[in-house]
Amino acid sequence: MRIYLLLIYFLHAGISLYAQTPVKINDEGALYSVVKDHIQYIEDKTGRLSINEVAVSPFLKSPSDVPGFFVSSSSFWVKFIVQNNTEDPHLVINLEHATIDDAVLYYQSEAPGRFDSIMLSEAQPFSNRKYNYQTYMFDAQVKKGEQKTFFIKVRASEQLLIPITVSHVERTFEKIATNDLIFGLYIGLILVMVLYNLFLYFSTRENSYFYYVLYMVFVGVTQAQLQGYTFRFLWPDTPAMNNYAAFLVPFFNGIAALEFIRNFLNLRSVSRRFNRGIFLFEGFYCISLVLGLLGMFRGAQIAVQLTAFCAAFYVLGICSFLAVKQIHGAKTLLIAWSIFLCSVIVFVLRNVGVLPYNYLTFYALQIGSAVEAVLLSLALADRINTYRRNQELARKEALRVSLENERLVKDQNIILEQQVHERTQELEDANDNLNHTLSQLKNAQSQLVESEKMVSLGQLTAGIAHEINNPINFVTSNIKPLELDVSDLLSVIKKYEEIDVSKNVEDQFREIDSYKKQIDIDYINEEIKTLLTGIKDGAHRTAEIVSNLKNFARIDEANIKYANLNDGLQSTLMLVKNSFPTDFVLNKEFGNIPDIECTPGKINQVFMNIITNGLQSIIERQSTVPGTGVLTIRTSSEDGHVKVSIRDNGTGIKDSVREKIFEPFYTTKPVGQGTGLGMSIVKGIIDSHNGTIEVISNFGDGAEFIITLPVKYLA
Repeated sequence: MRIYLLLIYFLHAGISLYAQTPVKINDEGALYSVVKDHIQYIEDKTGRLSINEVAVSPFLKSPSDVPGFFVSSSSFWVKFIVQNNTEDPHLVINLEHATIDDAVLYYQSEAPGRFDSIMLSEAQPFSNRKYNYQTYMFDAQVKKGEQKTFFIKVRASEQLLIPITVSHVERTFEKIATNDLIFGLYIGLILVMVLYNLFLYFSTRENSYFYYVLYMVFVGVTQAQLQGYTFRFLWPDTPAMNNYAAFLVPFFNGIAALEFIRNFLNLRSVSRRFNRGIFLFEGFYCISLVLGLLGMFRGAQIAVQLTAFCAAFYVLGICSFLAVKQIHGAKTLLIAWSIFLCSVIVFVLRNVGVLPYNYLTFYALQIGSAVEAVLLSLALADRINTYRRNQELARKEALRVSLENERLVKDQNIILEQQVHERTQELEDANDNLNHTLSQLKNAQSQLVESEKMVSLGQLTAGIAHEINNPINFVTSNIKPLELDVSDLLSVIKKYEEIDVSKNVEDQFREIDSYKKQIDIDYINEEIKTLLTGIKDGAHRTAEIVSNLKNFARIDEANIKYANLNDGLQSTLMLVKNSFPTDFVLNKEFGNIPDIECTPGKINQVFMNIITNGLQSIIERQSTVPGTGVLTIRTSSEDGHVKVSIRDNGTGIKDSVREKIFEPFYTTKPVGQGTGLGMSIVKGIIDSHNGTIEVISNFGDGAEFIITLPVKYLA
């Protein structure tokens, strides 16, 4: 029986040799590809055929230069013949597809009818390989002039491609060094894109940059896995990771790509239907992840590849639709995505044998993903330029609105003065015109807001005038004595200048000393120092008042910015100091509070109105019930908010009044002393800062206003 099998083998080998062209190694410095005319194959569906059975089985001719097969559970055998015409018998057979699960090389041994074998597998640690490279490299000994037949059995859980080269060791390592260099350049480009956009993310905190970085990281890892670099460098001693990486890397790559596209195109706002579609595909990716974690690796790989295929064309459709709608960034994303899909199509057509296996098709995915990375990075950079242009337009518009408001304020002030005069005259003439006057007052609501500001400005001006008068008087009162003292000093200096050296100098010096005693030169020196110190103190006090005024008004800080409410309260109290009653105690219990985002000038106006009302309430109570007026101001912070409590021991507020205190035009003051807009303006400012104001009062027992403002301003 054995003799019969050997006879069939040699007969079949003779037929094969006649039908199959050997790979002839004629040059030690050349690299020879085992292509269509040199290679034959058979499919082993059970994976249990032995080499002896395969050797006598009929092989099929390869339909393409490089045999390729879809994802299959079968094992595949290829056969080729090598004829060595060089002096060096040591050859290297390189199976260049790195994602093959395992490969076994068989060749006839010295004993007739027996075969030797070399096995390489992803299930073995990388250190077991003789050559430190990710593809399967086998040693082969073929003497000069000899022909030797080789069989390779391969199995893969992914799409299978069997590119084989034969050459001497030196030429093989030249080829893989070139491959490493090209891949290193590709990874370098990806790293540059990742680091650049990671820097932009930390600068702008824009989510699109974060998802771009994740996407590019997994794109690079995906390409590294397809080339076998992940097993070689990342987990060489953990071969089991190859099974998980086959579906984990595409899973994370797909999720990162979909999230980047969703955020870059702002699908949540642009199209909720497209946004839900993205979430649907992410759900399919999660299904493939579950299959893989359950150990169904082949099913997980098929599921993740089908999901990636469908999602790619879904994204292409989204980009095309939004590009037609002129959505910003959609056209660039469409171009980048189309280029990448073209590279994927080239990669697939190469694997199925439609396109030739060459450098261009081998690196198609890397070229496509590199171009995509650059285009997407440029698109993200364009978003910064667009943001800057919008900011510039916003600043110009803000300036235009500010100038227009200034013009309107001037016009409204003129109109306001006329209307106030007309209404006053009408009230003096007759009460029967009251309804008409009230109608005009309602129509002039906005003008009265400016009137309220003028009232506050008058109070502020009176306080400043009183505060600044003392240091100014102190300075002016010291000027006249200082002039007299300087005049005496100048007279002494003049006497020294008039000394005649031709006469008796000692008599002249005695005369000058006598004059100095007469004017008391030592006292003059001390008095000048005292006067200058007084002038300096007065100027310093004046500067301090101006500084507090500027801190209160914050004219140069009209926009939202961070400010400390303790500073605003301190400046406000300084400016209203002139309004303090004679018998008065101010309690300042300022806590350690954080700075908040606000419009400082408007918040200071709130403090001014409430503190002024509290002082007036204290004065009103002291006019009927003598006693010490007390104003207590507390500040504290909790849960991302700052609280300011302003409490007085004045007359308090009735319940009926407290319910209307924030209504426009409501006032308890006599006619002509208030517009009724002060607390309405306070409420409007607090509301615009997303804060709250609470009033606690019992009539006759003072009032407390509690202001709560968020640390972070929310537009």
